[in-house]
Amino acid sequence: MALPEEMNSRFSHYLRLLIRRRRLFYLAIGLPLLFTILFTTIASPTYKATGKLLPTSDASQMGVIGILTGFFGSRGTPAVDGAPSSFLYVDILYSRSVVESVLEHEVEFIDKRGRTQKGKLRELLEYSYGTKGFEDFLGNNSAKSNFENGVITLTSIAKDPNLAAILLNTWIEKLDEFNRSVRITQASENLKYLEQRLEDSKEELDIARDSLVEFLEANRGYPRAATPRVEAEVRRLTAKREMKEQVYQLLMQEQEVAALNKQKTTPVVSVLDSASPPTEKDGPKRIPVFLVSLIFAFVVLLLSLSILEANDPTPQTPVVSWNELISALRADGRALANVLRRKR
Repeated sequence: MALPEEMNSRFSHYLRLLIRRRRLFYLAIGLPLLFTILFTTIASPTYKATGKLLPTSDASQMGVIGILTGFFGSRGTPAVDGAPSSFLYVDILYSRSVVESVLEHEVEFIDKRGRTQKGKLRELLEYSYGTKGFEDFLGNNSAKSNFENGVITLTSIAKDPNLAAILLNTWIEKLDEFNRSVRITQASENLKYLEQRLEDSKEELDIARDSLVEFLEANRGYPRAATPRVEAEVRRLTAKREMKEQVYQLLMQEQEVAALNKQKTTPVVSVLDSASPPTEKDGPKRIPVFLVSLIFAFVVLLLSLSILEANDPTPQTPVVSWNELISALRADGRALANVLRRKR
């Protein structure tokens, strides 16, 4: 059989199948449409709140970064002006310590029905404890960093618009608390170390000074009647005293800097946009639901057609035209219109 004849034969076969089993095709389209309408009407709507953060680029305020890099590792992204990439803050937002503090946070708000809701976010969001609740949080909340400008965009999804906004703002708040607490802890530890080191250095300096004074008192003829050995010892003790004085002065400066850093309260991240309750629902989305149900319906349709055609003894019309298909569709349309008129 030539190729054109084979193509015409196949086309005629499919057209014949479409005419004979057209009601199955109606069901394959109508049932997913009906399911989509019912599902999106009955299913609880979800709302998405958004917010934006901008990590500071001031390296002098980033004492926390050294610790955090050790905690969470690095993605290998480049730094800008000495400050770390904002991708680090995404890792912090996704850390278990921050997420758990968010879920354990107590809130009180008025839901979309006007009822007062109070409790932990974990309970209000219906998240379980442990790894499952942590994964549920990561599945419904996201933080993405813009590589070009470093701005972090956060999104939170909940079944109530007010709850979604509270969840996202709490997430930002816990990030800021975590950064502040780690930075203050680091500054306190640095200051404590410097204070102890300064005290030890003061003792070492006093010992060096006393040693030089005692040696000079024991050698009162210095420098007029000093032997080479005495001169060498005086130089050694003098150099040791000067070195201890330099170390002591350096530690005093470091202590002052550490004390100033501890007093700083500038946030590590700046909130560009805090979350407000969304006015439009985010889901469930009708198009994805319809497409999934439509694909499922067509798979069932193909299986049904295979079974029906294999067991159908009815002889097939050799040639089928488009006019026959159009006539069949018109007849179905008139039948449907008659049914609708009777119901009225």
